[in-house]
Amino acid sequence: MKRLGVIVLFAVSLFLLSFNSPVFANTASIYLNGAQLSAANLSQVEIVNSKVMVPIRVVEELGYVVNWNKTDQTVKIQNNSKTVAMAINKSSAYVDDRVVSLTSPPLLKGGTSFVPLRFIGEEFGLEVNWDNGTKSVYLSSEALESTPDSLDTTSANKGLIENIQFADNRLMINMDQSVQPEIFTMSGPERIVLDLPGAALADAFTLQNMAGAGSYQINIEEEQSFVSKIRYSLFKSDPSTIRVVLDLNSKASYQLSNAAGNSEGIVLDLFDPTSPTAPVTSPDTIPDISTPPTTTTTVPVTGNRLVVIDAGHGAHDNGTTGVSGRVEKDFNLTMALKVEALLGQEPLIDVVLTRHDDTYVTRPDRAKLANDLNADAFISIHANSVLNIPTASGTETYYYSEASKPLADVMHKHLIQATRLKDRKVKYNNYEVLRRSNMPATLLEVGFLSNAEEEALLFTEDFQNRVAQGIVDAIKEYFGIN
Repeated sequence: MKRLGVIVLFAVSLFLLSFNSPVFANTASIYLNGAQLSAANLSQVEIVNSKVMVPIRVVEELGYVVNWNKTDQTVKIQNNSKTVAMAINKSSAYVDDRVVSLTSPPLLKGGTSFVPLRFIGEEFGLEVNWDNGTKSVYLSSEALESTPDSLDTTSANKGLIENIQFADNRLMINMDQSVQPEIFTMSGPERIVLDLPGAALADAFTLQNMAGAGSYQINIEEEQSFVSKIRYSLFKSDPSTIRVVLDLNSKASYQLSNAAGNSEGIVLDLFDPTSPTAPVTSPDTIPDISTPPTTTTTVPVTGNRLVVIDAGHGAHDNGTTGVSGRVEKDFNLTMALKVEALLGQEPLIDVVLTRHDDTYVTRPDRAKLANDLNADAFISIHANSVLNIPTASGTETYYYSEASKPLADVMHKHLIQATRLKDRKVKYNNYEVLRRSNMPATLLEVGFLSNAEEEALLFTEDFQNRVAQGIVDAIKEYFGIN
């Protein structure tokens, strides 16, 4: 009898020990918008401090790019709008340039890397729920109001939406041809709805803001913003109409206009409705946005001009990776050094680089360097990429402020002549290095590393020399230097 009691006590102790252990394994099912993920059917799930940890192959099935560095034991998860970097057993993570604490850091067990599912899901805009009874994880993303059709909308004779950006309570929609928008508000909760009849989504753009499969939205992280997130979808197919919904934190007045120098671009500015200068928010007040304002293309030179050249990414931040494995940071640095050498021969132009080697400078520090130097222009060099569209190609140039548009226009003109690639136009974007720069600033996407033909071209000496000279010629034209 005493022997039986000892056995029972030992069994109970083992049960309590396993129950109270901070880590124990379960088999679990994981669902995204009601559909079970195939990679998670028989996956082992770790529960650490009541947090669900999943193998990184599950994260890949959610539609994100996952890079695992076995040597450093680090994992980088990204879509086209956000990058999350974590390390095994490290209690902090990087979300772009922001440091975030983790209650359950990534762990390595049996040769498999596990990451916190709720943290990953919520950072990329998913709602995460754990059903302890069925040992199931339910991931969900909100659907737009009345979205009966699919997002496969690209078609001839439609205005293609190439980009949607939001910053400083301004929504900017880049299109390749003009449409006349329709706008109205909704309550419970507060929303502004913008319908774009005759519009469709460009192929590349449908992948840019994916928060997992089936979810298309832009999360807003700015403080004191009227908007919590922006959602978009094909609202109806006859005529093709894209609906953009702004979920508001509070009521806001609005005003529609053109993007500076772009009759196809649509700008929606939001205002405090209690302000005496706030515009009237009525669909009847929508302006005719067919005539763009004029802009000045050059700045008269008065003495030496200081230009800051920014080689994007660096060190642990490779940027995008080409189809052959070449990394963007190397291309960016090579181009910056070539531009620096050419500008060194221009007596009226001084040049400073944000980095001269494979080091990493945060985006705020890149802009701060230019601001502290009181630079006359800031130019950030990059190479492009788009997931799952290997034929995407061409050159595009970005600006943020209207004061930067003339610089972007001149730069793009010379860049297109130099690259001889598809013209993807000058576009608005709220890139942090542009938004934080106090002087005219532009960001160059020279070509696509995700396109095998363009990747090979970007790393040739002749191409790089042409582009470097084109950048220098644009700088000289902008400052009126012969």
